[in-house]
Amino acid sequence: MEEMIQIFISAIKKRGHVLKLIEKLDGLKIKLVCDGQENFLVFHEGEVTLFIDYNSRAVTYEISGQRESIYGLLEGKEKLRILINNGQLKVRAPFRTILLLESIFYLTKPEERYKKFIS
Repeated sequence: MEEMIQIFISAIKKRGHVLKLIEKLDGLKIKLVCDGQENFLVFHEGEVTLFIDYNSRAVTYEISGQRESIYGLLEGKEKLRILINNGQLKVRAPFRTILLLESIFYLTKPEERYKKFIS
């Protein structure tokens, strides 16, 4: 999952319109839980960072589910709220944060050249 998250992070850095969404975020912390693994995305002042071992007490929100659902979200193929409504993902976050995250994930589709890593 780390590799897919790194691809997602590098895709964000190439998307000026997405950078506008995250430039004012001050420490938005997301714990991604999948197959017993926990990875942490931190959005802070226009930067996105992946942490493998992070102080979980500082995590604000959580997204958990099966690998396919998490990958679909990170790839921009699936919308967060649809995955939630279908029971494929569980999210602990306020509705406004869910909408923000949905926008970030959906607008950050990796480039075609990365498809070989995703499949």
